[in-house]
Amino acid sequence: MSTSSSQVRVGVRIRPLTSKESSEGGRPIVHGDTLRQTVSISNRRHFTYDSVFHENITQCDLYGDVAPSLLDAFLNGFNATVLAYGQTGSGKTYTMGSEAHESAASDGSNNDTLHHQAASDNILNDNDGLIPRFMGDIFSLLTQRQASAEKMMRQRRQSANNVETDGQEAAGEDMLMNFQLSASFL
Repeated sequence: MSTSSSQVRVGVRIRPLTSKESSEGGRPIVHGDTLRQTVSISNRRHFTYDSVFHENITQCDLYGDVAPSLLDAFLNGFNATVLAYGQTGSGKTYTMGSEAHESAASDGSNNDTLHHQAASDNILNDNDGLIPRFMGDIFSLLTQRQASAEKMMRQRRQSANNVETDGQEAAGEDMLMNFQLSASFL
């Protein structure tokens, strides 16, 4: 997404025609210019956004453009929200990610087990949208941060133990020297 000074950014993803729309002779009337970040409708009306995503962008590429700044903000304690808005059939469900597993559910298979296994293994399908990708990355990054924090704590404990041991050895040597000095004066 563009790096503007605003905390609220608006992006538009243009949905390709469905096979039904194409077979019925439908033609695209919404065109996006990703360089100028504009959308035109029938070349009559033009709108400018912070980001424009063409109809052929993959879920992975969309996520790669949208996620980094949001994940960083979220993991640093700030609110991060992605809102999908549009009329019925505009691609909200597909973009956000809950549609990717509907086809398996509609064929009568036990999709709950498959979905749980994929989520727990952090395996993503090409059609998985923003939500499953965000969730996978959030848990992965939190696990990395936890491992890093635990490693740092172990290193600090080890350093503290080394200082304490060195201090005890030095104190023991002083006591021994004091004892030897006292014994020689007797």
